[in-house]
Amino acid sequence: MKKCNLRRKVSSMAVSAAMVLSLIGTSSVTALAEGTMTADDCYAEGYDVNVQLEAEGAVLLKNKENCLPLAEGTKVTVLGAMSYNYVEGGTGSAGGKDDENTVMMNDAFAEAGLDVNADGWSWLEDQCGGTRNDAASDPGGAGAGGDDMFGSSAGDWTSYSTIHEFSADVYEDGKDALTADGYTDYAIVTFSRSGAEGASPSMDYDGDGSTLTGSTYLELSQEEKDLLSFCKENYGHTIVLVNSATAMELGFVDSEDYNVDACLWIGHPGEAGVVGVGTILTGRTNPSGRLVDTYAYDMTTNPTYYNTDDNRYANADNQTFYQYEEGIYVGYRYYETADAVGYFDADEFTGHEFKNGTAAGYEQVVQYPFGYGLSYTEFTEEITDSQISLKAHETNSVTVKVTNTGDVAGKNVVELYMEAPYQTDTENFGIKGVGLEKSKVVLVGFDKTDILEPGASQEVTIEFDTDNLASFDNFGQGCYVLEKGDYKFNVQKDAHQWGEEGSENAPSATVEAALAASIIYDESGDVAEAEYAGARASDVSVAKNAMDDVTAGDGNMLDGYLSRNDIAGGMAEIMKHTSNEEPNETVSDGIAAVLALTGTDSYDYTFETYKKGEKTSITETLYAHGNNMMPFSESTPDGQDAAAVEDPLWDQTYYVIEGETTESGLPVVTAEEPADGSYHKLTCADMVNVPIDTEEGLAIWDMLASETSMAEAIEVQGNAGWKVAAVNSVDKKEEIAVDGPGEPGNGQYSGGTWFTCAVTIASTWNRDLANSQGVSYGNQCVLYGIGCAYAPAMNMHRSPFGGRNFEYYSEDGLLSGQIGGSAVAGIMSTGTNVFIKHCSLNDGDTNRGGNTTWANEQAIREIYMVPYEISIKEYGADGVMGSLNRIGMSWFHYGMYKTMMRDEWGWHGMLITDGDGAAGDVYNSPQAMLCIEGSMLSISNYINSSATVEAYGDPTEFVYARYMLHNVMRDALYQYCGSSDASEAE
Repeated sequence: MKKCNLRRKVSSMAVSAAMVLSLIGTSSVTALAEGTMTADDCYAEGYDVNVQLEAEGAVLLKNKENCLPLAEGTKVTVLGAMSYNYVEGGTGSAGGKDDENTVMMNDAFAEAGLDVNADGWSWLEDQCGGTRNDAASDPGGAGAGGDDMFGSSAGDWTSYSTIHEFSADVYEDGKDALTADGYTDYAIVTFSRSGAEGASPSMDYDGDGSTLTGSTYLELSQEEKDLLSFCKENYGHTIVLVNSATAMELGFVDSEDYNVDACLWIGHPGEAGVVGVGTILTGRTNPSGRLVDTYAYDMTTNPTYYNTDDNRYANADNQTFYQYEEGIYVGYRYYETADAVGYFDADEFTGHEFKNGTAAGYEQVVQYPFGYGLSYTEFTEEITDSQISLKAHETNSVTVKVTNTGDVAGKNVVELYMEAPYQTDTENFGIKGVGLEKSKVVLVGFDKTDILEPGASQEVTIEFDTDNLASFDNFGQGCYVLEKGDYKFNVQKDAHQWGEEGSENAPSATVEAALAASIIYDESGDVAEAEYAGARASDVSVAKNAMDDVTAGDGNMLDGYLSRNDIAGGMAEIMKHTSNEEPNETVSDGIAAVLALTGTDSYDYTFETYKKGEKTSITETLYAHGNNMMPFSESTPDGQDAAAVEDPLWDQTYYVIEGETTESGLPVVTAEEPADGSYHKLTCADMVNVPIDTEEGLAIWDMLASETSMAEAIEVQGNAGWKVAAVNSVDKKEEIAVDGPGEPGNGQYSGGTWFTCAVTIASTWNRDLANSQGVSYGNQCVLYGIGCAYAPAMNMHRSPFGGRNFEYYSEDGLLSGQIGGSAVAGIMSTGTNVFIKHCSLNDGDTNRGGNTTWANEQAIREIYMVPYEISIKEYGADGVMGSLNRIGMSWFHYGMYKTMMRDEWGWHGMLITDGDGAAGDVYNSPQAMLCIEGSMLSISNYINSSATVEAYGDPTEFVYARYMLHNVMRDALYQYCGSSDASEAE
């Protein structure tokens, strides 16, 4: 795998984005480097990017009788406590500062040309205390939302645990101001939901003791329903703004009880995104956002609902857990597959009493599919060319002509989905008699047009590699497989547009291709009439099963993963478990024993899994905290003799002969000091353009690492919290590292931009615009002297009840990786290094510290690891932060971090833990982290002691520790040498 060179020079994507906004991309990066871009310029750039992100990311969900856009000068009344105190972004590491840069809705809408009811706004301001985030004028009285209006503190408007809205009495009392003469045609109402690090939206919001009855935080409260009723009674039209980054139950939008005319999802707009919302309301911008999650009428129809939030084992000291029993059927992969097999029309479904009652048919289950979004105009899509060979290691393409057939200029998103053959009669792939799991459709590519005038057309070409279409066959061949059969590639308006020709949900266009022989991505095997293609082109070695212990689950789920072969039976089993109940499951004695391990103890753990389609047993040795390996292990989980690795050198000196290069253009480096001529000691300044993915380049990086001392390496590995330590021996400076994805430093720096949330960025489906956000973010890091950012975050929207969904991009791995990777490229083009997080399966925040997380390897590789894989392979991400949850039972799973990322992907970036504090010996176990070539996010060096140095210096027992410590240093130096500090020293 060749490392992307995006951070050594400004990316071409940044240049493209510069054409959108004048201060973005190459020009701004160059200006900042040359000192001609001021702090004010930097903030102006962030403001412009933020507005553009919201203008393209907001999704129009409903537009009855073309209620929108409103003519400029239209009189509107803005209602709702959260129209005044709208949620800019979630709390925690992706938070920001709500300050004087925050744009109020009334100002944004007036700027867009609307005539906002001033008396009504003044009344609303008074009710909210006079300023944003102030206490309401009567927070605990009958006129507010009850005694819990603010949860734990007065003015806590962005609480993730309390829904804020005034009671009906308040609006009745303010009716004179709210219905001033001429302002009763249009009401604009905002409903907000927040999110938080370390917590999740309540699944039992009404406190009735059950998650299967009552209401959740992601439904309307009674006060919000009453506000809609007030609007229906007093205004001609009601426009709803959904200010939530996570999917909500929005059935009220369709209800005749409230008569909502238009609904616009705005996500979390950051500090200035509401300006972009205003431009949509008046038609200055034609909405072009598309949903990045599936919106169901009733969330209890989602298989993840039954295994998220707080779950505990009865026989393992209340150990918490998540079971990803849905397998690959996450989000639209579940809903579209369930519909395709007829589950939503089957008695098992229609006869089941869900939280909101019964339902029948897809249209009563899914309100808005993944990829859905309306426009003020209409587009047609037709395939004008396709080059699909389905040959291993080759690239395929589909060219789509988009034509604006309406009366308004606008952009269109082109979504390309694949239908792959699902076969249950195969003896070779998946579990025998069940087959290799495939969802009905899967997104394989997308693009977005430029602004098209009415009647205008544009062709966009979507490319996709054959290798990336393969499924990971963890129960059969133990590697990636592309099964023979017929494939369809559909241009769809959303994930549900896969029906038969002539049906209401038929694709816009389809191209078919046949694969005569299955492709198995292994070196050899015994499947007749199959092509063995070796490793995927993007890998440096064949990807093999590396997480059997995680796939095996907790003893309750190996045969319980949801299968397309029996959706009804699988869902019946899944729904037997209920989230947030008293401990009602037990684990095997073996798992309980592993979870109790301490010190240097080990346990030979035997578990069942499937190999070649048949059930078998495997035994693995596990250590304290469930880890797969420790430095004192005799062998690695890959079977490598841990004592046989090369013992690294320290405190060496190497020389660069000046004026000479190798045939490949690399510096000539020697261990012998030249007798004459010009030369100097090898330092970081010599390494800026030295590749690490070639044998020649890697040798030079190893020389650089060998010039450092073991003590320096221990400091880099053991004290990597909010900094990366200096390494004086090779002229590496200390780098400051900060959170978070929302705003550099979480708003601790003056004048920074609180950007729209990741979900809104993804909803643009615009790589160039995401790259622009990365450039602007990176420029602010440079301005503040920040060397590394703990951003972006790449976890998945497995469930709407993920506490940090606002921080993550989507329920789809490809979309998350392409949008997140584009932001990574933008950040790194400024010379700022990244730590994309939280790798991996950290998709829920309840009990995240130490939560045992079980999932099958097919789902891990095809969904949860995809954003990291794309960001690393295609966009050059040079740093990764791990997660606080356990992968299976392991805090630092060797198969995920070492086998998959290091050995298969060939990645040489810097890996750090997440978390610090009292549990630092667990979150930041130096021995376990060394085994996966990682460092520790700690504010105090847990391992920098004379005893540790002496132990690591032992000639035999810790040879593997020294070998990996050398690699950790090499990775850290490699990351640093792509930074602006290293480039300036060149």
